[in-house]
Amino acid sequence: MDTSQTNRAGGDPFGREGAGGAPDGYGSLITGVIKDMQDLLRAEVQLAKTELKEDASGIGKGVAFVAGGALVGLVAFIFLMLAATYLLDRWVDRWIAAGIVGLILATIAAIVASTGKKHLSAATLKPEQTIETLKEDQQWAKQQINSVKR
Repeated sequence: MDTSQTNRAGGDPFGREGAGGAPDGYGSLITGVIKDMQDLLRAEVQLAKTELKEDASGIGKGVAFVAGGALVGLVAFIFLMLAATYLLDRWVDRWIAAGIVGLILATIAAIVASTGKKHLSAATLKPEQTIETLKEDQQWAKQQINSVKR
């Protein structure tokens, strides 16, 4: 039987056979490398899911507490600003007192919003650990493929 016919009939896919007709192992090496790469990819996907889930969960809880505190703080702040308006009303007309308090509050709101924006832009939901290990896996896969080529 011809070697090319054996290869088409299910022998070594690379057309190489070792002594005694046994495959010399390149196919099994490549299959092993591919399987390892698939396993690594699955593990990386799972790591990314876990990492993002933990980050999102922590952010969600933090946002809920901040929102609750902000609501109670807002009510308290409204009463304090009414008191300040009534205090200023002793020296100036009521509409001027309300305008002064409003301008001060608008200035404070702009400063707080700007600070909040800076903090939000600094926060990321980027799975840093997963990205790093994917880069390492890529290097490992290249090394494995290069070692099989030799």
